Amino acid sequence: MRFVPPVAVLVALAACGSTTPPEVTPDAGATGDASAGGDASSSSGERTLASCETQIATDAPEIFRAYFRCVTIETTADAIVISSRALPPHKSNYWGQGSPNYAPFDTSRGAEYRANPNTLEERAFKLTIPKTPTSRGLTVTAALIDGQVGSSQLEYPLGVAGVALDSVAIFNPLARPGDDIEAEKFTFDDYNAHPAPEGTYHYHTASKGPLEVLVAGGLAAQASPGGGDVELFGVMCDGTFVLGCTELDGSAPGGAALDAQGGHVHDLTNKTGTVLVADRYHVHVCPSGGGRKFTPEIQYYSACSR
Repeated sequence: MRFVPPVAVLVALAACGSTTPPEVTPDAGATGDASAGGDASSSSGERTLASCETQIATDAPEIFRAYFRCVTIETTADAIVISSRALPPHKSNYWGQGSPNYAPFDTSRGAEYRANPNTLEERAFKLTIPKTPTSRGLTVTAALIDGQVGSSQLEYPLGVAGVALDSVAIFNPLARPGDDIEAEKFTFDDYNAHPAPEGTYHYHTASKGPLEVLVAGGLAAQASPGGGDVELFGVMCDGTFVLGCTELDGSAPGGAALDAQGGHVHDLTNKTGTVLVADRYHVHVCPSGGGRKFTPEIQYYSACSR
């Protein structure tokens, strides 16, 4: 298995000057020097929340400045541009045995659990998320949620469809033709993730990875999906936020009733009562609480630029 070391990445800004450049933001609890041009290195070379580089524009909305790590975030007049190296800041067997981030695959979960043959690779991606997304006017019903790839033009695209708080790619819940997501889950590592054949490490469901970002930033007390006091996992390419078993303020999902993919529309308000995102569709992924198991299938807003 091949380990790809965390090399420096330079992010080129648009020459027209319409993009607000990011500032380098040290991660919460960081011990290294998060200077421009590369990751701060831990003594072991391990990639962690403390050693990865975070660069976020000062005028980015608070939900991006306060909640995201290990990414570069720029702004334009009407969009948030998130760039990621798609390298998880945690341990996994999918790093390969030569990596300081390697950890053995946990087979104690049952005989059906087995690693897939892929190794994660650096597969940089960029999402351009509208600041004010345009609704498609959908009511997401059970008839739309069929678990079949290609059955509707309303589905999120295959491949990278969102980004988690820890910079890991979010995929939709649809397995590629010939595969079954319910079977694929047995290849998930301890963070409920695995790499695609070309190496993109990604989530299809709830994970402690994004919740560890919340804990590191003092925004949550613990990182166990289904047991967290605040559970936010990431954002999809169209501007749909992905939460867990809570709202952003830690309360149980409230407001409008949840649709067939665990979604509804209302303000996203933090624990202090501040509205961070107004009147926004978001979904709740809460398998441990008997709710939706996987990421959203149907794209609620019209634009998905990646």
